[in-house]
Formats: sequence, C-alpha cells, structure tokens
Amino acid sequence: MKAKVFRGDSLADPRYDVYDVPLPSDGTCTVMDVLEYIYDNLDGTLSFYTHSVCNQGICGRCGVKTNGKVALACMRTVTEEEITIEPKNDKIVKDLVTL
Repeated sequence: MKAKVFRGDSLADPRYDVYDVPLPSDGTCTVMDVLEYIYDNLDGTLSFYTHSVCNQGICGRCGVKTNGKVALACMRTVTEEEITIEPKNDKIVKDLVTL
C-alpha cells in the first residue's frame, strides 16, 4: 500500500512523503502499524505518538487525520491501497505530533 504522510511543523508549507508499506496477509493492520513500519524500516525521523500508552483507543494521543477524517491511529483499520495521514489539528509540533 502507499502511505502519504504529512511532514514538517506547519500547515503553511505542507510537505508529504510517500512510503510503500506491505500489508499483512491476514488484513489486520492499523494506521499505527503503518506508522511503526515506516519508522522502524523506512524513515526513523518520522514523529508521531506511539501506542505505548494504551493501544486501546482510550488516551486519544494517537489521533490523526486519515483520508481527511480524524481517527485514532491505534484503532483505525487500514483497508485502502492508498492512505493519507495528516495531523489532527493545526497545532503542529512536528509531523503528526500536535498539541
């Protein structure tokens, strides 16, 4: 699948990087799985909130926009062949990390 990920610290000058991410054969993949694959295997400079806090959709720290809709990265299942991942709001610290 192709993952188009927002990069930078401002919506004023948006930049997106596109990554090829293999989907597991069993079809169970979340946005968090995609982000972790990118960080672990393709680009260790990507900033995002990891699921180490809860991974159960409780804390809300991993909120991002996926294809224009706000969702929790740890809960949102990926079924598309292409996905765009952006910050959930305009208070960007870096990449997908927001206040």
